[in-house]
Amino acid sequence: MSPAAEPVTLDSPPVGHPGAVPTPTVTLRRQAKARKALTIAIFCVCLVLGVLLALLVLARFAGGWGIPYFSKTTERGSRCVNTFAGFECASLTLADVEYFGDVDLPDDTRVVRSNYVSTHDYALQAALEVPAAGAADALAALKDTYGGCVKNHPSPLSEPDLTSLCILANDQETTQTGTPDSRVFVVGTALRPDKTRVINLSVRSR
Repeated sequence: MSPAAEPVTLDSPPVGHPGAVPTPTVTLRRQAKARKALTIAIFCVCLVLGVLLALLVLARFAGGWGIPYFSKTTERGSRCVNTFAGFECASLTLADVEYFGDVDLPDDTRVVRSNYVSTHDYALQAALEVPAAGAADALAALKDTYGGCVKNHPSPLSEPDLTSLCILANDQETTQTGTPDSRVFVVGTALRPDKTRVINLSVRSR
């Protein structure tokens, strides 16, 4: 009688072999690593999005907060840049020239060039042109704000062929009350041959 056959067992490939079946412990370790990597990736994405959002908010509101070197737009549409002591506008709208100069000019007045600096003091410089139709109204507005023409005052206008020159200024005198004005101004205005009124406006705090 032949001896009973011994049971045959199939050996599994060792762990790490291509045909090996991962043990539960190895599977759990892999899942834990995957979850950790995913968590880190989500954190990095959220961090980047947070930084971008903060930069967008800063760019949007920093000018209004007065942070130096950020730009802002005035209520009258001029683009200005903050400085450590205030702000500067390299180009003003007509509305801002009127506001800072405290003068009401005709609506068709054109701002040729302008600059406004505001610190603890302020200074406005502007060159303007008024078409012939509004030239008389512009002169009346200037006189209403700055007074009458001053005789023998040096002219800030260098353009040739100008007529009807008028200089309105208080840089050499006090006001009629004898009290120095809170601002110093020199305003030169005249007419071109085509009757366009040119205006050179310089106003600063005293």
